[in-house]
Amino acid sequence: MGKALSFVGQLTILALIAFGLHFLLQSITKDLVLWDTAYMHLWQIYALQLLLSVVMIFAMVGIGKSMPQNVGYVFLGVLTLKVVINYLVINPALETANTSDFFKHNFLIVFFLFLIFDVYVTYRVLNQSYSVKNN
Repeated sequence: MGKALSFVGQLTILALIAFGLHFLLQSITKDLVLWDTAYMHLWQIYALQLLLSVVMIFAMVGIGKSMPQNVGYVFLGVLTLKVVINYLVINPALETANTSDFFKHNFLIVFFLFLIFDVYVTYRVLNQSYSVKNN
């Protein structure tokens, strides 16, 4: 549990810094007004991705301790679930004709940022379980 909380702390710090930089960049480029007509606000996108990544962290750390040989399969399963949830959330915005590329690009940027962190956590859990097994 301590390892999972450590990853959640790292993810929270990453999310806050990334959100701050994202917000600052859009303030400088005067793009903040585009969020008024967007399907979701920037903070909602970050909150959704943070929640899904926290679920991913607990799944990876939990499986890494109980069944380390299945971490890869669980990663693929949880990642598929995460992609489906993201699709269900963004699908109404994609079906409307007035959805701008601005929203789509920002959603993808945030999605890939959190996806990179999910891969990092899985890599660390796999290396930890591999090194414990070989010692």
